[in-house]
Amino acid sequence: MNYGIFHWINDLASRYPFLDKGMIFITDSVPYVVIVFMLFLWFTANKEKRAEKQYTAIYIVFTCLLGLGLNALIHFVYYHPRPFITYDVHQLVPHADDSSFVSDHSVLVFALAWTLLLRKDSWKYPVLVWAILVGISRIFVGVHYPADVIGGALLSFGSSLVIIKFSKILEPVVQVLFIIYNKLTKHIPFLAKFGHKDLSQGN
Repeated sequence: MNYGIFHWINDLASRYPFLDKGMIFITDSVPYVVIVFMLFLWFTANKEKRAEKQYTAIYIVFTCLLGLGLNALIHFVYYHPRPFITYDVHQLVPHADDSSFVSDHSVLVFALAWTLLLRKDSWKYPVLVWAILVGISRIFVGVHYPADVIGGALLSFGSSLVIIKFSKILEPVVQVLFIIYNKLTKHIPFLAKFGHKDLSQGN
């Protein structure tokens, strides 16, 4: 079933140039979109929502670190060859022949999606749709199986649950980050208005 679904999606590659370009753009733009969205989340909220948004951004970072760290362990103990190693596929982007399970891209994008959902952020559904598209794009371009993407989504979901559940324990770390950030913003007038004002209150 894993290969069957992969073949069904990947078989659409190299048929429609506009679709190929769209999927390649989605899959290659992930790091840049994540950075831009995190900056957007941090800097664009009004004063009433700023603390909430900044906490969400930090929890996303923690979720990414936990999820990617766990995935590194999975890659260390378990190797699963990528589709282009085992089969003749439509590979649209270059990639190392390392283990395909679990997908780092999926861990990254679903870390955003699940954290936003658990935090009930207004961007939760658009980001979830984007994360699903990224997952499909990884299959489409021939570098991951569906199980790799689903595994990444589940790993991020578990990581996000852990971070949110233990947010009280992480609060001292968060406060240190805010203190460092506030000290930095004092020297940059443009950023000063985006400082975290209430260091005593968790979110």
